[in-house]
Amino acid sequence: QLLDTQYRMNAEIIAFSNHYFYGNQLKTFASNHDLCLEGDDLKAVEFIDTAGCGYEESKHPETGAIFNESEISIIEQRVQQLKSDQLAIITPYRAQLTKIRQRIPQVNANTIDSFQGQEQDVIIISLCRCNEVNEIGFLKDYRRMNVAFTRARKKLIVIGDSITIGQDEFYRSFLEHIEQNGSYRSAWEFMD
Repeated sequence: QLLDTQYRMNAEIIAFSNHYFYGNQLKTFASNHDLCLEGDDLKAVEFIDTAGCGYEESKHPETGAIFNESEISIIEQRVQQLKSDQLAIITPYRAQLTKIRQRIPQVNANTIDSFQGQEQDVIIISLCRCNEVNEIGFLKDYRRMNVAFTRARKKLIVIGDSITIGQDEFYRSFLEHIEQNGSYRSAWEFMD
């Protein structure tokens, strides 16, 4: 039986998952409907597109583990701008998590699996994948990504390369949703 009312997040944050996974059957509890982050003029869901910025993923030479240092630079800037003590960073890639923890040790960061069951006002998701062959690896686990997309109460920020992920039907739907209902930004805004 479907529990049809969600009490955690802003209605904009659940909207994509509600449409894609639940056939728009979920309702948002009235007092949470417009939860927002104070001082943030953007929509509750923000996608920062790294396409065309040269933010290619890297692979560890011995293990082949994937990380993307350039995405971490954007995360650092958004963390500073938002100044929220209820903020967490999640990623599907353990090597990316290690790099994030090294560079931003003051912020709660974890893998998607380790963060399951938790929530924060602000969630930043680092997708990592940016390559010429449009390989998305772990990102193909859509249920896992649904968990990631639904951890935020007031603000969800997703960072990724639209060209790499946009070849996949799930992410193409997500990007279309952002263009119509969210804040679509370019990583160029964050480059010095």
